[in-house]
Amino acid sequence: MVTRKKPIKRSAEKAAIDKDEEEPTQPKVPKELIVIAQEVKIVRALACNDLTKRNRQMRKLRKFFELRANTTFSFTEDDFMRIWKGLYYNMWMSDKPLVQEELAEQLAQLVDSFGGNTDCSLLYFSAFMRTMCQEWFGIDQWRMDKFLMLVRRMLRYILRLLKAKKWSSELIDSFNTSMLQSVLAEQPKSRGLTMHYLDIFFEELAKAANGEITAGQVNLFLRPFVNYVGTQRDAKLVAQCRTRVLYHLLYQSELGRDYSEKYNAWKTMGFPTASIDDIEKHDSGFDEEDDEGNTEEEPQRATSLDPRAGNVDVHMPELPLNADCVLDELQTLLRTNEFNSKRRKGLRKLIQIFETFKNGEFPLGVRTMPKVEGTTLSELVEQKVADIEEMEDEVFGTGRKLKKLNKSKRKRLLQSINFEEVDEHNYDDIIGKALPPELQKKVKRNAKVRSSINNAWVVEEVKQDAEEGKEDKVKLAKEPKEAKQSKPKAKKVKKVEQPQVQPKPEPETKPASKKAADPPKPPANGWAAALEAGEQEFFLPSRKQQLKQINSTLQKSMTPQPAQCLPQQASTPQRGSAKRVQIQVKRNSSYPKSDYYRQLKLSPGLPYDAARLPGKSALKPHVMPGPINPNYKGTKLPFNDTL
Repeated sequence: MVTRKKPIKRSAEKAAIDKDEEEPTQPKVPKELIVIAQEVKIVRALACNDLTKRNRQMRKLRKFFELRANTTFSFTEDDFMRIWKGLYYNMWMSDKPLVQEELAEQLAQLVDSFGGNTDCSLLYFSAFMRTMCQEWFGIDQWRMDKFLMLVRRMLRYILRLLKAKKWSSELIDSFNTSMLQSVLAEQPKSRGLTMHYLDIFFEELAKAANGEITAGQVNLFLRPFVNYVGTQRDAKLVAQCRTRVLYHLLYQSELGRDYSEKYNAWKTMGFPTASIDDIEKHDSGFDEEDDEGNTEEEPQRATSLDPRAGNVDVHMPELPLNADCVLDELQTLLRTNEFNSKRRKGLRKLIQIFETFKNGEFPLGVRTMPKVEGTTLSELVEQKVADIEEMEDEVFGTGRKLKKLNKSKRKRLLQSINFEEVDEHNYDDIIGKALPPELQKKVKRNAKVRSSINNAWVVEEVKQDAEEGKEDKVKLAKEPKEAKQSKPKAKKVKKVEQPQVQPKPEPETKPASKKAADPPKPPANGWAAALEAGEQEFFLPSRKQQLKQINSTLQKSMTPQPAQCLPQQASTPQRGSAKRVQIQVKRNSSYPKSDYYRQLKLSPGLPYDAARLPGKSALKPHVMPGPINPNYKGTKLPFNDTL
């Protein structure tokens, strides 16, 4: 049996008091922490690995910006820094060019998602530039292009926002101030990002303005860049700012475009004049109004804001430039700051350039092209080559002529020269006269061809060459064979008169021509001349050949001769015969396997045994068998055990 207690009745006031005493008091969480926790949740979703979660959060982010911008709890730059941490990694993980371009466009369009609150838009862009400066060194080469594209798109949309506000001077000043704290700081954290910003700023300003901007408003944007040239310490950034900002504005002006057109025409013509001012532009006389009936309306090409592969034009309107404002800024910099001599020299050069531009003359580019007068470049090269060849002939000419002869001819040539008559002035002439006639003729012909090539004309006398060829043939026909045999390898020749021996009568030869009937001229040295009547030639072998003959006779006398032997060679070597070596390939044969097997059977040991240890080492053992430490004392090992 279960017994229950009866409930006690209490009043409502007493129950409420007891309830308040039982519940503990919880501290209130500040709204700032709640907002930060919400932002951290958004950042985690943006940097998630799942693509669907990232895309869903990107759609929610625009609504979050619109609702938060209209509340009293507005955005701060720290809030945007936290959000941009997630947006940065969202861009980091995007793949494929079209997907990256679409995401960059979405991130740039968020500039207009604050319900007309320009302060939040400027903070959003400023936080983006600060984030890029911090994360620049972590971007690898494969992700660099998409982040450069993101910087260009973000700058384009913020400039469009400033244009929508009619280029308010206050907004431009706040924009310049935020840029001086991030990308245009005196000590930039990322030089590459600064160079890219200097490259694209005035290009995107021209695209965004589309001609709806004044020179004074352009000078408001230009002022921080002029100060940057004077105050920046990095020489590369100063040069980049000077060329891509100041010179870019000069080239895109009307004077700059006229100069570029004239220079391109001057270059395509091959620089025909010494100065570019000698070229003038003339109208062709063609009037489009005369041919109204024949002309048809051509479809206009679709212009784009970004250059792409294909037939796409990028239209960039002209930005108006007031040179007086730039000159005032540069002169103020020189007056108010203390620069070194190099910086002051650069600023004075810029002042001179803009003063020239102010007077209506384009100050940059190439104005004159030096032109060679008199001789052309090819003629100068040919002249220098001829001078070098002449110098080489003077220095090495005689040596080259002697190198064309073989050793024996060179020796005979030098022996035939009387060096008592030779002087340093007539050395080349004497050796040239002493050369054989064939070599002299070859040298003269080479000199003639060389001179004709240097003069760019090749002149040949066919008749004279044909006559010379006939003379050579007749001379060779009249020369006896004995004169030809006396040339090679003859060391000493003695001419002895023998009146009893009568010379053989020479066969009569029909004269081929009048010139062939004339007797041949005797050579200069006398060695190649034919033997006269009553003369006989004796060959004296050299000492080396005599020793060879003596050694061969001794060997034959000591060793028994076989029954059948080859006939002995003549004691005197045949003149004019070269050594020949006959290699009989037919007698080559492979090593028979039977001999290999027989050698294996005869050998007592195996040719290879893996378990066999090597014998005595070929290396010398070290004096100390242990380590290099001299205090080390170890057991002495035998000589063969060291291995």
